[in-house]
Amino acid sequence: MQKPATILLADNQPLTAAGITFLVESGREAEIIGTVADAAQIGKVTRELKPDLLIADYNIPGYVTLDELRSVISETNVNTLIISSDSNRDTIRQSVNMGVKGYITKECSREEIALAIRSTSRGEKFFCHKILDVIMSQDAGQQPALLTGRELEILGLLAKGYSTQRAADELSLSPHTIHTHRKSIIKKLSIKSPTEFVLYAIDFGLIVINR
Repeated sequence: MQKPATILLADNQPLTAAGITFLVESGREAEIIGTVADAAQIGKVTRELKPDLLIADYNIPGYVTLDELRSVISETNVNTLIISSDSNRDTIRQSVNMGVKGYITKECSREEIALAIRSTSRGEKFFCHKILDVIMSQDAGQQPALLTGRELEILGLLAKGYSTQRAADELSLSPHTIHTHRKSIIKKLSIKSPTEFVLYAIDFGLIVINR
């Protein structure tokens, strides 16, 4: 059995922290190994515990700031998932540009939050559709089509050469569901060849090319 991903939770809002902890611990793929209520301790605790994933929110008054979180990511290189209610375009784009692996809102569904945690703890990128609206809206030359978090994950698998059946097995979905998402991706991105799956996956950071 695969070892559960370890998670450090940095959120000083008791209700939110309790909800995320319950969601994580209701499954078997991850476990909370620590929580940080004092923003000044995030860097120290991250270095000590070396979690697979840091879940944080910079949009809490009196808690960790965006600059402080940027320093933690830069110093520890920890996979980081932002779960926030921030609606400011500039700060959202700044957080994405500073190297977080994923960003979702607190309005996301339980399924999407679980998928985001699972993906980002493995070092993969994951952004919910609301965040994609923001980070893609002003990118010069970027295709204006928007993909959901699920579509992004499927795009990444297809770009890596996964068959419909293998992608279905990987995500515990039916082949029909994968096929439906595939058609939606093709329509949104106007994909005309298998090669374009790879190109878009690289653009979205779903595939890293070693140089």
